[in-house]
Amino acid sequence: MARSLTPEQASQAEQLAADLGEQAKDIFREVAELLSTVPDAQLFGDTEFAVRDRVLKLVARAYTARLAQKKTATSGRGSIARGASGRPRSTATVGGPR
Repeated sequence: MARSLTPEQASQAEQLAADLGEQAKDIFREVAELLSTVPDAQLFGDTEFAVRDRVLKLVARAYTARLAQKKTATSGRGSIARGASGRPRSTATVGGPR
């Protein structure tokens, strides 16, 4: 899945990869230790779910790190549009009886 990144996106990806690298090592170590201590007959079932939980923890951290990079403040002017004054009417707009 090769993508062409802008220089800004490439920089952001490098920073994200660096942030996740150490966390990934720790989680992969946990997975490796878990798999090393479980007999072959018990690799699936509870062990499989324990491995998935650890890997999903890394994915959750990746999303958290990515969202932390998101710029939430804007430097532009605020909108000059007025806010809505109330809820729109739910009845027909035609006035009076027909």
